[in-house]
Amino acid sequence: MRILFLCQYFPPEPGAPAARTHEHAREWVRCGHEVTVVCGLPHYPEGVVPLAYRGRLLFKEEIDGIRVLRCWLFATANRGAVLRSLSFVSFLFTATLAALFRAGPCDVVAATSPQMLCGLAGWIVAALKRRPFVLEVRDLWPKQIVDLGVITNPLLVWPLYRLERFLYRRAAVIVAVAPAAAEDIIARGTPREKVATIPNGVDLAFFRPAERLNEMRERHGWGGNFVALYIGAHGLSQGLEVVIDAAERLKENRGILFACVGAGARKPALMAMVREKELQNVCFLPAVPKGLMPAYYAAADLCLVPLLKRGVFLTNIPSKMFEIMACARPMVLCAEGQALQLLEQSGGGVAVPPEDGKALAQAVAAMAGDPRRRPTPRPGRPQVRRGPFQPRRPRGGVSEDS
Repeated sequence: MRILFLCQYFPPEPGAPAARTHEHAREWVRCGHEVTVVCGLPHYPEGVVPLAYRGRLLFKEEIDGIRVLRCWLFATANRGAVLRSLSFVSFLFTATLAALFRAGPCDVVAATSPQMLCGLAGWIVAALKRRPFVLEVRDLWPKQIVDLGVITNPLLVWPLYRLERFLYRRAAVIVAVAPAAAEDIIARGTPREKVATIPNGVDLAFFRPAERLNEMRERHGWGGNFVALYIGAHGLSQGLEVVIDAAERLKENRGILFACVGAGARKPALMAMVREKELQNVCFLPAVPKGLMPAYYAAADLCLVPLLKRGVFLTNIPSKMFEIMACARPMVLCAEGQALQLLEQSGGGVAVPPEDGKALAQAVAAMAGDPRRRPTPRPGRPQVRRGPFQPRRPRGGVSEDS
């Protein structure tokens, strides 16, 4: 098949949307398909386009056998609703033009959300090329941004929900990442037979257990400390204030260090909180390339997976959970719903209520004080109810566990 896939983010940009699209596209190529990805110029999360990509309306390259068309867009940091909306709108126009006039013929058009305008671009291209349209729903937008309070004006919320329903009706197949998200889509009127569940996975040849006393511990001076690591986006959804709260409660315990690695809209405010509270047990590090992430996981004694307490997150499974389990590190999950079910199936950690700094501090202290209490993932595949389109197990050691 000739697959045309629209996704605003793609490596070298970090984050789950870029990683999932890249890994799927790479597997399709290995299976013999021709894949073209239309994406934006790299700029996430700081809004800075690398020098090699600047000054181009369209940048063409090949990555792992994938033909990549990078479109100009209004590059902005991952913060601020107005500027990010301008970025989304600009990508709608440039991606549509690139897919129509530079991508060549295809047999199917797929697009991923968030954001929903990427899905709209995919539908326009599919309609004009007269090809089936597949919509991947990674997060339930606009429900998520409404629950987070990013957009509250009914005059803006209403058209976003209308666009969501329009895309659900027009898609030949809707692909959800978590079973709970698929059930939410079905409950709102989408026929069950057109909804598939294809969970996130992890490349077990890349994310695997390694030595704790490694270069990262030495580079950052972590020494013999018990390191509770958070690595990922520092945005609204994660609610990393709970980590600062837990760190403050454990500030007298000199053996525990909280390390936050990544970038995002909330990072400056989080760093200001740490300075104001004069916490010596929290360190912030910049975002790191994906190639270094297994070493950071290995250097950690415990990994943190927080989310805010919002209804929409009951359907989410943070993709970092798979990476942590593949690296055989224990985790503390600050979330409920689908993510909690996965944790209980795997035995890979303990859960505390979201936004509960006291409970998180108690869990970290308990694990730091007694290594026997640190759970690790059990072998085996948790049973997950999939949608009607069973994906063939790909080659290359990629797990589809959820």
